[in-house]
Amino acid sequence: MTAAVVSHENSVTPEPDSVPTRRPHQSPVNPYVRMIVVRFAQIIPTAVIASFITFAIIRIIPGGPAEALLGPNGSDESIAALNERLGLNQPLLVQYWNWVVSALHGDLGTSLQNSAPVGPQIVARLPASAELVVLALLLSAVVAIPLGVWTATRRGQRSDGLTRTVSGIGLAVPDFFLAIVLVDVFALGLGVLPVLGWVPLGDGVIDNLSHLVLPATALAAGAASIAVRQTRAAMIETLSSDYVRTARAMGIDERKIVWRYALRNIVPTIVTVYGLLAVAMLGATVILEQIFVLPGLGSALVIAIDTRDYPMLQGIVLLFVVIVLLVNILVDVVNNMISPQLRKGTIS
Repeated sequence: MTAAVVSHENSVTPEPDSVPTRRPHQSPVNPYVRMIVVRFAQIIPTAVIASFITFAIIRIIPGGPAEALLGPNGSDESIAALNERLGLNQPLLVQYWNWVVSALHGDLGTSLQNSAPVGPQIVARLPASAELVVLALLLSAVVAIPLGVWTATRRGQRSDGLTRTVSGIGLAVPDFFLAIVLVDVFALGLGVLPVLGWVPLGDGVIDNLSHLVLPATALAAGAASIAVRQTRAAMIETLSSDYVRTARAMGIDERKIVWRYALRNIVPTIVTVYGLLAVAMLGATVILEQIFVLPGLGSALVIAIDTRDYPMLQGIVLLFVVIVLLVNILVDVVNNMISPQLRKGTIS
């Protein structure tokens, strides 16, 4: 983080013939705009590198689309002919260049399994994954942030130890195992929630949430365990700072110190943690969507890998890369907007 230049004015008025003080050079570009432009410019090389690595790796995996489409009985001649028709016999760089040119024109290719355009299929599957991750983040934040702040004010007490124990268990239990337990208890045992499937939000909010609550809870449990520990650690450090001790000495109410001043000071930490959790949750949907039969990007990615559907696989991975980069940009923007240093004229 670059340091702000602070000019110390002399209390004595300078003489008329004195040399005027030089002002620090200020860029005409707004620091927020400059930061956002730089972050977005970084998306292009990162997306190119990530897409090329994915493009190369999936072709190293034994087998290919021709073998998957023709099955075990496909002859070498038929496999070679199909590879030639699909353009898979061309050099790797040529294949990648052709794919990039098409992607820049909005064409991510055609699925090798159903001969349908990849782009519309990804768009159709995006809502299920997006709703799952957003709901899991909300559930986690509602529980973890207040609990982390509360336990920080009771450091060393029995409630603090109990919370750390429970959060440790939450970190140790895999989300897919918790998902199976939740299905067995609430769907199969009590019958209060549906077992599998997904209902679009436009077809009914209640039905939509009832199908997402179990996978979202399984996804949120591990995230909440991480967030509550990070929030607790940040609050403990803040509550032992000098300005908090000064506020207490001035007789300010303890609840006001904790929930207004100290909590506001750790918001950048919370935002950063949840940015990382959002990225991790996006990867975890690959397993949970298989368990709950959700028509999202994660389940489509598994099918594409299993069938060697190169266009679908490349399109989904590219979208994942872009989402991760956009989340990082959002975290940077929010943290810089709420950072006290920015209000003094600095920029990260």
